Amino acid sequence: MKQRISLVIYCVLTVLFTACGSKKQNQEKTEQMTEQKNSTTLVIFDTDMGNDVDDALALDMLYKYQDAGKIKILAIMTNKCEDGSAKFLDIMNTWYDYPDIPIGVCRNGADCSKGPNYALSVCMMNLFPTTIKDYNALPDAEKLYRQILSAQPDGSVVIISTGFSTNLARLLDTQADEYSKLTGKELLAQKVKYMSLMAGAFKMAEHTEYNIIMDIPAAKKLFAESPVRIITSPFEVGLAIEYPGASIENDFTWAPQHPMIEAYKAYMKMPYNRPTWDLTAVLEVLEPNKFMTLSEEGKITVADDGITTFTPQKGGNQYYLMTNDEQNKQILDFFLKIIPSKPKNK
Repeated sequence: MKQRISLVIYCVLTVLFTACGSKKQNQEKTEQMTEQKNSTTLVIFDTDMGNDVDDALALDMLYKYQDAGKIKILAIMTNKCEDGSAKFLDIMNTWYDYPDIPIGVCRNGADCSKGPNYALSVCMMNLFPTTIKDYNALPDAEKLYRQILSAQPDGSVVIISTGFSTNLARLLDTQADEYSKLTGKELLAQKVKYMSLMAGAFKMAEHTEYNIIMDIPAAKKLFAESPVRIITSPFEVGLAIEYPGASIENDFTWAPQHPMIEAYKAYMKMPYNRPTWDLTAVLEVLEPNKFMTLSEEGKITVADDGITTFTPQKGGNQYYLMTNDEQNKQILDFFLKIIPSKPKNK
């Protein structure tokens, strides 16, 4: 009889503990889902601002998502070693009411002296206020990367690179310093969730994409040694989606003076449409898995001549984005909705 009673008590307690455990697990799962839904994505933007105007439009989208509390821009790095790039970023930060976003610079990098420099052109207009007093005192990008990353939670940061891989390759080579005992590669592995790059071409035979060929050794190093997942938006994706010059001319009457609009006008003779290469790399971070198709897992290699090749590989942590005609239309509609919209402080 005692054995039966003990057995009954044991069964009752087991049911109770199981129910409590399941309730706790469900509660924890709900809390995790809520936290994930409400979390703010931490972003570092690495850009060759001043080479092609799509960088300016891409940065506009990042500000809008920070306005909405969906992302936090931890820092902006320029990988364009030309006068005007950092100052234009300062103009943009100031105009969008984020003057405290730190800026890191690239010194002795790729030669970008050929071609138009809309960033410098806008700076010379003297139409917009700035915040930074001494641009020569700005930190090297790899140093600022270390400072910013070391202070973030593990696996919390997304890096968006829409220019050359110079800064990231240099970061990989860094050693322990006052900010972290970790090497650059270890710091990336610990702090970065993934990287979204505008780089390469995979559906256009023998095409050498600009961001790759401007610093081939850096691109080779990044794809070969990155300890974190890389998603790249290749040349063919942005090429298929052009932002219309008509929008630049007609959709910004609410802003008599707008640095992004002045940049667009300074880049080429108006009116013109421009591919949205850098915007698509940003879009994948802002709206992951919503508009574009992700390739199978694999590995991206960069040849000595700059040609990029994707090889499917089980367990590979590198991918590229693809779109079809319908997706291209949806993406353009999204761009035409968000980019002409007012920032919160205007």
